[in-house]
Amino acid sequence: MSIMSLNSKQSYKLSVKRATKRVRKQRRTTNPSFCMAPRSFKHMMKKSKVSQKLHALKNLVPSHNGANIVKPDQLFQETADYIVLLRTRVMILHKLIQFYRNNPENGNALFL
Repeated sequence: MSIMSLNSKQSYKLSVKRATKRVRKQRRTTNPSFCMAPRSFKHMMKKSKVSQKLHALKNLVPSHNGANIVKPDQLFQETADYIVLLRTRVMILHKLIQFYRNNPENGNALFL
């Protein structure tokens, strides 16, 4: 075989390979339901995980309005308010502990 025939065979193989790649790419993009199925499943799984986490957060934070259906932004606001409330309670308890430790005459009083 001559060098020209080897080069032409290789170039032919490359051109066929490129053409099949183009066809494969076109086939993938022309059928959106086939392509979207794995993505939508992943999207549903992510959405499900987020929903589970929001539900867990809703169970941890007591709601003031008693509503069963709470929007996420409202839930986050209630969570932030609850965190501030808990921090305030902890600070007050620390101050009470300091007060009763520093005043020995109040040491006999028992508050629990």
